[in-house]
Amino acid sequence: MPHRSQPAGRLSKLREGRVSQAWECYMVTKVFKDRQRLGSDSANAKILLGSLNHLRATDRIKLFAFCLMPDHLHVAFCLLPGEELSEVVRSFSKFTALQINRHRSKSGSVWQEGFHDRHCRDRDELVSLCEYIEHNPVRAGLADVASDWEFSSASLLGNGMLDREWWP
Repeated sequence: MPHRSQPAGRLSKLREGRVSQAWECYMVTKVFKDRQRLGSDSANAKILLGSLNHLRATDRIKLFAFCLMPDHLHVAFCLLPGEELSEVVRSFSKFTALQINRHRSKSGSVWQEGFHDRHCRDRDELVSLCEYIEHNPVRAGLADVASDWEFSSASLLGNGMLDREWWP
């Protein structure tokens, strides 16, 4: 019997009720396939952060928070007009998988299929989700304070990538 990484039907449930709305904010979680610790590699981290910056530079999103953990990624952003949430995440996933595989001289899946998203109802919820994202390494015991985690918007490196002056 073939091994399944997810229970049958679970992926379709992730898509239930998913709506893309311009100018709305979302928190997205993407997991590396089989919980591989690909986020621990600094070259992979640079690929992922560079791709987030590209989404900003091409006016697809406004970025509010991110945190690359060893086995997953959290991102909070505003979807700009003309963009679909699923398409933004799909193109990010496809590009980063190609680049990570090239770096590792491997092929195959990098990301677990699908993603988890949460639509932010208001500014207070967005601020709360950004705090949750940035404190993820502290809760996981990987850092004493959020700003110590290099691949997070709480760090000095990551803070320069944000569009918080644009809070909705």
